[in-house]
Amino acid sequence: PSLLPWIGSAVRYVFAPTKFLALCCAQFGPVFKVLVGGRNIIVVGTAESIRSALFTDHRVLTAYVEHYNHFHVVCSDTSLYPLIHDTITYKLFPVFDRRLSKRAVDDLTGHCAETIFSRLKAFSENEQVSLRRSLNEPLYVAVTAIFLGSKFSPDTYDDWVTFLDSVPKRLCRLPFWSVPSSRARGRLLQHIIACLQSANPDNDDDKLAGDFSKVLRENNISPEVASYVVLTVMLFLHTNMLDVVFWLFSWLMADPLAFSSLRDEIDRAVREEFGNIQTFIAEVSPQRLDSPAFALLNSAILETTRLTTLQTGLRLAECDLELKDEEGTIPVRKGEYVLLYPRTAQRNEASYPDGHRFVIDRFVQEKYQGELTAAAGKPYFAFGAGRHLCKGRYLAMFGMKVLTILYLSLFDVTPVPLERRSSKWEPPQSSAHSIGTIRPTKDVFVKLRPRATL
Repeated sequence: PSLLPWIGSAVRYVFAPTKFLALCCAQFGPVFKVLVGGRNIIVVGTAESIRSALFTDHRVLTAYVEHYNHFHVVCSDTSLYPLIHDTITYKLFPVFDRRLSKRAVDDLTGHCAETIFSRLKAFSENEQVSLRRSLNEPLYVAVTAIFLGSKFSPDTYDDWVTFLDSVPKRLCRLPFWSVPSSRARGRLLQHIIACLQSANPDNDDDKLAGDFSKVLRENNISPEVASYVVLTVMLFLHTNMLDVVFWLFSWLMADPLAFSSLRDEIDRAVREEFGNIQTFIAEVSPQRLDSPAFALLNSAILETTRLTTLQTGLRLAECDLELKDEEGTIPVRKGEYVLLYPRTAQRNEASYPDGHRFVIDRFVQEKYQGELTAAAGKPYFAFGAGRHLCKGRYLAMFGMKVLTILYLSLFDVTPVPLERRSSKWEPPQSSAHSIGTIRPTKDVFVKLRPRATL
């Protein structure tokens, strides 16, 4: 209830969306309706209702509102949004379908492990490092190089972080982001233009960037619009992936038994499947990591994505419809919005005992059948569902696996307590302003000591 009916719950939602949705779920259950700035938003948080929304025809329950919100993050010129949407949906998605499929993604990842390894080595020179930077910088550099090709500069990481930290406020249309974040975004856009203009499809290092460049030129897409398109794609890929690896290591360090079990599996699997870490770096591929030898690692990543996923999209009803739910149907009127909120379904005790806890072996299969099949049949929406499956899911899984394997193979990791007088390690709190994936309220630090065995 609000004293200002049109505004409704807008203030509480905009300034603390994660906290607001969690309180509403606790008070009203997993399905409820809120008024936010004149919009009636139906929040659906049961597995059946989320699946029903995701499988509804995209012309009936359209996602363009969500897409335009993300375009607002990268571009302030609203007149370009339809062109950006058309370019991503009809020009680049076919490239992703072809290049990032489970079979084809191997062709793009040849230098990924080598790049992550070279970036990680730099952190061995510092006794105490930022956990966020030591995990995210190598992964950002390796994966972005796949997208932008041989001219990509690793020096863009600081601009990326400055820009990324402003994204939650930009998505909520809060006019409080700083000038540095806007300048960082501008430098990223200019760098993307330079990479696309120099990309060569015949160069192995430019395979994906070359395809982007070719498609954009063939369709007369200006360099400016092309940069907005690619930065949007990078936003979708990196935002969740980089947060997931941070929480994976935070929760591992809070559970020494899980930490040692995962390291033991990695040491054994690298030795048995590759012989040594040098051969691993040279020969690893998505196909070789999708193996029962890395079953616990696979489970750890799925478990982290289960716990970190918040909202997965906002849809607008173009006509009256009904969504299926466990106890009947949910009526949705034309002009109302549907917010998918899988956090409640993915922590449901009936599906996931102790669903609020990180359980590293939760997704270990009795008989390994593939990296994402362990979540089949369960309330799991971290990579979408139906027509809305994440097109970069295989690349994301590969990047997170390679980073974790190399990090734990190269270093003994000791967490630095958040409180100086405390000897107990506790992960940081999640931010009330998280959107999409939970974000930490603060960075944490770790002590890295190169392992004698390497």
